[in-house]
Amino acid sequence: MVRRNVSELREGMILAEDVLTPGGRFLMPKGTTLDHGHLKSLQAWNLNAVSVADEAPPPPVAEGRGEGADAAEEAAVAVVRERLCRLDREHEAGEVLWRLALERETRRRLAGDAQAAGQEGAVPGRPEEVPPPLSSPETLLRDEPQLVSPPEVYLRINDVLRDPKSTVEDAAESIRHDPSLAAKLLRLVNSSFYARTLRAVRGRFPAKVDSLSRAVMVVGARQLATLALGVSVLPLFQDIPPHWVNMRVFWEHSVGCAAAAQAIAAATSRGNPETAFVAGLLHDIGRIIFFKQASTHMAAAMRQAAADRDPLYRAERDLLGFDHAVLGGHLLQKWQFPANLEKMVRYHHDLDEPLFIDEPAVIHLADCVATAMGWGASGNRHAPPLNPAAWQALGLTGEGLARLVPAMEARLAETMHSFFPDREGPP
Repeated sequence: MVRRNVSELREGMILAEDVLTPGGRFLMPKGTTLDHGHLKSLQAWNLNAVSVADEAPPPPVAEGRGEGADAAEEAAVAVVRERLCRLDREHEAGEVLWRLALERETRRRLAGDAQAAGQEGAVPGRPEEVPPPLSSPETLLRDEPQLVSPPEVYLRINDVLRDPKSTVEDAAESIRHDPSLAAKLLRLVNSSFYARTLRAVRGRFPAKVDSLSRAVMVVGARQLATLALGVSVLPLFQDIPPHWVNMRVFWEHSVGCAAAAQAIAAATSRGNPETAFVAGLLHDIGRIIFFKQASTHMAAAMRQAAADRDPLYRAERDLLGFDHAVLGGHLLQKWQFPANLEKMVRYHHDLDEPLFIDEPAVIHLADCVATAMGWGASGNRHAPPLNPAAWQALGLTGEGLARLVPAMEARLAETMHSFFPDREGPP
């Protein structure tokens, strides 16, 4: 056994002792044969030296690697280190998100993804003067005529949700008059997320769900109405000026958070997966209102967050008086969304407030995952720190989270295609 500096390690060397992070958490087991990914991970953790076996076999020949690949991976490390600078990498969830985010960013750069760099958007120039904090969320909502009342289809769906006597046909009928909405919901119900349920009912229905009544039987009347509730309001939130953030990128982040929230809720039994999906989809709608109604404030907030290397919601609180989560919660309350859904949006950055944190914790973790993984962006350049109480309330493990992320990413791709097959924003 010999102690080697990390910079001296080569592919093919074998670890002679378990490797721990600087904080003492387990990282790699004794006996691991180091490959390129292991070397990058050890370097990313800024470890000085590790113990390897005296006689290491010759390193395998790396085919197809060159300076371009090394440069792409070094750039990926720099990007992920900046994006996750507020995430505790000593925490089991932080370690998992660091590793998975680095793998994804490296893949994207090696594939020549043009969006790999700068997806978070440019930081606006310095405004001449920052106005005083806003008076209240209610005032801001009152000044946006489009948000005074929700669309008609929303009102029909909400009537079904609020009526405990509503039937399968009532739920289907509330959606049927909007063909675009109905088509989106059928695509969602036919997606891989519901594959197990579809297999269970295949004896009664064809493999493909082709009517709203059958969709209700697969998902449930109230669950499908909840999905419709969220999807029906998307067209109202598509007018962010392009110099703030690309709309498709914004909705990619929202759908990524929705996919993550649905998977987390299903895996932990902390809330209904469809409600979690809608809460994730709408968790940043308050930021769209800020962009449209308080652009000067938001320019200053984005500059401050970038300078302080902080999540944007903290700068929103400093410069606007409240953050986008509070504003989004007020809007959902104004529109009489179900109370649990409204609270999941309102408190996903402030888990000290609600009496029960399980459901807001789902959106909190989902937002952390979506931001850390670089699934789109909503103007925020840094992943929010993970609240330990939220992690404890959900009862997940690092390994459990790692198993969920690939399915989340697949769900994200599938849902983006369902919602926006060839458009920049919600149709």
